[in-house]
Parts: sequence; C-alpha cells; structure tokens
Amino acid sequence: MATKTKLLVVTDLDATLLDHSYSWAEAKPALDRLQSAGFPLVLNSSKTVAEMKQLAEDLGLDSPIVAENGGLLAIPADSRLLESDECLNRSDDYCIEINGLSRDVILSVAHGLRDQEGYDFAGFADWTVADVADRTGLDLSAARRSKSRFATEPIVWSDTPFKLSSFKEVLAGENIRILKGGRFLHLMGPADKADGAAAVLKLYQKAQPDVNWVVVTLGDSANDQAMLEAADIAVVIPHQDGPHLDPKAPRVVHAPFPASKGWNEAILSILDEYC
Repeated sequence: MATKTKLLVVTDLDATLLDHSYSWAEAKPALDRLQSAGFPLVLNSSKTVAEMKQLAEDLGLDSPIVAENGGLLAIPADSRLLESDECLNRSDDYCIEINGLSRDVILSVAHGLRDQEGYDFAGFADWTVADVADRTGLDLSAARRSKSRFATEPIVWSDTPFKLSSFKEVLAGENIRILKGGRFLHLMGPADKADGAAAVLKLYQKAQPDVNWVVVTLGDSANDQAMLEAADIAVVIPHQDGPHLDPKAPRVVHAPFPASKGWNEAILSILDEYC
C-alpha cells in the first residue's frame, strides 16, 4: 500500500525543456527543486540515446531515457531500477530495452520490400556519417550520434505518392508505421512516447512499490499528444503564437511561456502543491 506520493516528471526536449538555442538555463530553479525533492526527471524525445546522453549528464540525471519516439528505454547500467541480471543489451553505460520492434527488424522488412518491389528510397542505414551530416546540417560528431539507432530509421522517399501509400499499407501489416518529420519519414514500430513513459513508470513502481506516483508530462507538439493524455498532470508548453495542443487528461496545465521559461514556471507551481 502506498505510503507517500512522489512526482515522476517526463518531458519532451526541443521547444519544451530546451529553448531555441537548446539551453535549459531558464528551467534551472525547477530542475534544482525536483532534484532536492528526489523526484525523477525522465527525458522523452525523438532523439537517439547517443544524442541525449550528454544532456542527461549535464542535468545530473540517473533516470532512464526514453529515446527514438518511445521506441526504446536506455536505463543506466548501475541503476537501482534494474536487477543485476536484467541488462541483456548494453550500449556504453546504458542497458537498452526495445519497446516493440528493433531497427534490425524494421530494416529487414523495409529493405526487403525495396529489393522486391523496387521502391525508391534511402535512409540512414544506406548513408555514411558524412552523408548524414550533409543531409541534416549536423557536424560529423553529431551526425554519428544521430546514426546510432536502435528502433527507428529515417528515410527520404523519392518514389511516387501512390507507391508510398502501397509501402505504408504493407508496412502496417508488419506493425511498422511511418511518422512524417521535418526532413525525413521515420520508419518505426508501434510504440510511441506514451508507451515509453508507461514503461518507465512500471520500473519505478516495481522499485518503489510504497510510492503513489503522480505522472507529470510536458510537451509542445502533436508528437507529444498521447504522452500528455496518458499523464495524471499534462503540461502544455505553448509556442510563441500560443498552445498547439488541447490534450484530454485528468488535469491540464498550460504553461505561461514557451520553452524552458514556461517549463520552469509550470513545474514550480506543481511542486508547490507536492513539497
């Protein structure tokens, strides 16, 4: 039986915790209070683990990372959330747990269809680090981190819209979906950011069964909608022209400012209620 209440804060990154210059400085007061209260902060993003690892270190986090749009959990290998024999797939200092389908499975299906049907597309698995840097504008180091994927594959589609519809239909039969991003189409399994947040919650519930966990999620875009609606408290971070989301959650908080400044104000306000 739960004897105490804690917040589990799960946040999107770009335009949510991070501002336009990828800084979280304006959120520091709330981040410090979360840490002092012992409330976990979980990063949940479309980015790869390799891309998020440095930010987690800069923030002093020892919590799991939800990466690649919920496709996987990266749990610190020395985490108390894991038993000693539970780290089956290790990468650097993290244990990797795939939610749904691995990238290897996705590539096998997608490339098999390309070979059989002649679909015209290419993706990160086809390109060198230099190619990825050229196509994304990232430097080589950042491009290498972006290529380090476990659960998703960004592609550029060069075929007809009709063939794309056919490709999507066949992939759907294999439980693979296509998410449209800014530059790329992303091939991914059925898991989303809400699934990633739910998987993290289960880890904390198992490790601390005496705690009543109140899940707080923060996001700004359509990709965050499901994650927000799965929370106890959903925090909508607005853009400069106002909020872009209207999630249905038990409680919805609209941050007063965009990005890290709004993140800070919203979390401080919620913390005032819980500690």
